[in-house]
Parts: sequence; structure tokens; C-alpha cells
Amino acid sequence: MQSARERSAKGYVEIVRDSQNMKIVHILPSLNRGGAERVVAELANSSVKEKHEVTVLAAHQVDAALLRTSFLPAVQVRYISEAKKFGVKRYFNIVPWLFRNFSWLAEKDIIHCHLTFGSVVGEAIHIWKKISGRKKPAVVETYHAVGMNTSKYLRWLHSQLAARRDAFALMAEDEYWNAFLMKHPNLLSKIIPNGISISDQEPADQEMRLNYRRELGIPDDCKFIVGTVGNLRQDRQPWLYIEIFSEMARVLGSKVHFVIAGGGKESEFDHLKLVINKHGLEDRVHLPGLALNPDIPRSIMDLYLTLNVGPLTGIAALEAASSLLPILAIQLRAEYNCGSEDWIWSSSNPVKLAEKAIELIQSPVDRKALAEKQAGYVRAHHTTEMMMKTYFKLYQVAIERAQQ
Repeated sequence: MQSARERSAKGYVEIVRDSQNMKIVHILPSLNRGGAERVVAELANSSVKEKHEVTVLAAHQVDAALLRTSFLPAVQVRYISEAKKFGVKRYFNIVPWLFRNFSWLAEKDIIHCHLTFGSVVGEAIHIWKKISGRKKPAVVETYHAVGMNTSKYLRWLHSQLAARRDAFALMAEDEYWNAFLMKHPNLLSKIIPNGISISDQEPADQEMRLNYRRELGIPDDCKFIVGTVGNLRQDRQPWLYIEIFSEMARVLGSKVHFVIAGGGKESEFDHLKLVINKHGLEDRVHLPGLALNPDIPRSIMDLYLTLNVGPLTGIAALEAASSLLPILAIQLRAEYNCGSEDWIWSSSNPVKLAEKAIELIQSPVDRKALAEKQAGYVRAHHTTEMMMKTYFKLYQVAIERAQQ
């Protein structure tokens, strides 16, 4: 019986010849610092290094400090609307923008859609191609929410749009999308794991780490720091970390402090603070806010916690692993049993996770061994170079099939 990975590759052809320079447009809601957005940045930067022409098209502009500065100068950035519009309102600008930019789009080879907004724009371009009889650009979509707790309606909508793409990529497998691919055997599709750039930069020096600790209010005699970096969003349930921190603080006492670095809505910070206060950890859990350079908060951590959905983890955890931080994960699927093939140990039980974290904290040898093993896994399976190479093969096949 074929694996889901083999089934997803049906119609996917290995092309070994050098690709010609392509004109690529990535479409996404905004240039925030989420996982999908950072994948776009990795793909865009890697593509321009290979002399492809790349444009990133967002619904509207946001603070340039969030992600805009992550793109190389050769990456062009455009916006569908100059005004910030959120929710349903942002979709009202799509059709007028398309009418003004049909000739510009007709010059492109690939439209690469990301997240719901990108998928809706891609669908509008698909309809325009059908009406006009055009064969280019090829419309490719990456589905970034594999395994996430998405509403049935939204997942159904995503599947309806995905079935009409020239090519479709999943960043991992799950049961729903495996079944979807079985129902659409002619859809050009591929499992493409997320990739990150492996940084060669020197880690923060001792003085920088000490200064950052002091800025957060962490005492100099604190022996261990456990933390995480990510967006404080309701769907990411940042309050789950607090029960784990509480159990660790009960066992380890004042030797350990905790850091949750990341931006988010004020309401999420307020809710998180309430949970922290409820557990009596207001002097032990530090919330520095948005981390424009995640390397800095990671540099003071001895152990990193993340969220996993089954065996899946996020971009932030990949980056933490590549910087030789040992990682454990909160498992969001209560029925999931962590297996020997999982490169990040996870549990939905906060007490068990705290116990595992305490074991690692108290064993420098085990922490070092785990960090090296996990860093090796990321280098073997999750580099930008591997991700980009696979995407460009998918692009090439999508272009050739669209011309038929």
C-alpha cells in the first residue's frame, strides 16, 4: 500500500535540468512574524539569491520592524491596500486590485498562495485565468495549518480552494489531508517540510546575556531559565505553559525562572498575567514582549518549550533546535502518544512534562546530548536549501502542466 507521502507525489515529476529564471509572487495576509510568514521570507530570500524575480504581496502594510526588514533588498514588496483593514474588510479590495493589475500578473510564472487570504486571492486569479483563457501564471498553494485546530467549515473551504490549484503543498501529513489527496489523485501535490536558514553567527556573549537577564528582572543567582518564543495568540494557548512552570517552580524553588517572549494583543497579555498571578508566579515568569531578534531571549535559556500537534512543531522550535537549545513540547492532541520516531518529546499532561523538564534541567549531560541530537535532526530534514529545492521542482512541473 502506498504511503501518504507517495500518494501526494502522484503526478510529481523529478526535473533535473537547471530551472530558468522565474517570476514569482508570494501572497499572504500581512508581514507579521508568524510561522507561515517566515517560511515566505525564507523562500523569497533564497529565490532572489538564485536570480529569480520575487514579489511579496500582502493585504496591507504593518510595522516594518515585524517582518519587512527580514527580506533581502532584491525582494519586492507590494500591498493590495494602503489602509490597514482587518477581518472580512481586507477581502473587499481584492477584485479592484486585480482589475488594476491584470497585465502585471500575466507576466508572472508562479503565484504562490499562503493562508486563507492568499488562497482567496489565488482563487480570484484562477477564475480570471479561466475566463480569459490564459495558461499562466500557475497558481500554487501551501497549506500551513496541517494538524491545527481549525473549524470544520474553514477546513472545508480550504479543501474546496485547494482542489482547484495548479499545485498544492502540505508542510506535513495528517489524516484529513491524506484523505483529501486520495480523493484528488490528479492534483499535483507534494509534502514539503518547513525549512530554516542555519545561522553561522556567533551566540550572544556573556555580557549581553547578563544584561538581558537583568533587563527582565532575573536575579544573577538564578541558576536555570526555561522559556519559549512565539506569538501570544488565543489559538496557541500560551497559558498552558504556566501550569508546567508552576510545577517546576514548586520542585526547583528559586533556582529557576521562566520567559515567554513574543508579541500579541493586549487582551492576551492581560489573560496570561491573570493566570500567572493565579499560580503565584508574578515574580518568576517574565514577559518581555515582541522579540525582534529571537536569538537574544533564546541565548539565556537552558531549556526550550514549544507546542506540538502530533509530531508537528513550528518554525520557532526549529530555530531553537538549530541554536543547540534542548526542546520539549506541550502536546495539543490529547490522544497522541509520543513515539520513538518523534524528535521532540511531548506530552499533554503538564505534570509529566514538568517532570521531564526537571530531569533535563538537573542533568547538563542529558541536556547537551538532546540538544545535539535535535540540532542534527533539523540540519538533516529542515533546511531552507532542502525546502527551496523541492518547491522549485514543484513550480517547474506546475508551469509545464498549466501550459498543456
